[in-house]
Amino acid sequence: MESNKNMGRLLDILGNETRRRILILLTKRPYFVSELSQELGVGQKAVLEHLRILESAGLIEGRTEKIPRGRPRKYYTIKRGFRMEVLLTPYTFGTEMYEPKAPRRTREYNQARALIKSTEPADAKIDELLTFLAEIQERINEIIRTKQELEEVRLLTETYIENFFRRVAQENEREFERLLKEFAPRLPRKILEDLERF
Repeated sequence: MESNKNMGRLLDILGNETRRRILILLTKRPYFVSELSQELGVGQKAVLEHLRILESAGLIEGRTEKIPRGRPRKYYTIKRGFRMEVLLTPYTFGTEMYEPKAPRRTREYNQARALIKSTEPADAKIDELLTFLAEIQERINEIIRTKQELEEVRLLTETYIENFFRRVAQENEREFERLLKEFAPRLPRKILEDLERF
């Protein structure tokens, strides 16, 4: 019953067009209040109330950042992702909510969170974030290169296995059927399908 009330509250919150527009903007980048007010054409007081409602629902979070000149600014970002489905038929009405699993708390994840939450001056913060991003991208590129190399080895091995089975089939059909029956559960699906059509 409590979860139904929470889901109803969430539907009510998301039913407001201005709040949906705020969420859409926040998927692009963090915003502070006056930026949102300008983008939406809505007064700052009204924007603050919408942000308060979204924050109390746990959909967004605010963090204060120092800027080189002027007062610190409070930026708002999406706090958590989820997927909601509404099922409506002549016989039933219901909602389901799925939340993605939180990323593993790796060293890199913790480092990213620390950099994002740091209150250093903007230029130093951006410099550190861009350096970190370049390091992560280089690691991703290395993983992609390794994946490509492994894909080539996999393709070579699969081709050999399929050709081996075909040679056995040409020489001894009974042995081919025995081997196929024994190893079918472990064979890649494509090889199995090709061999069954052979």
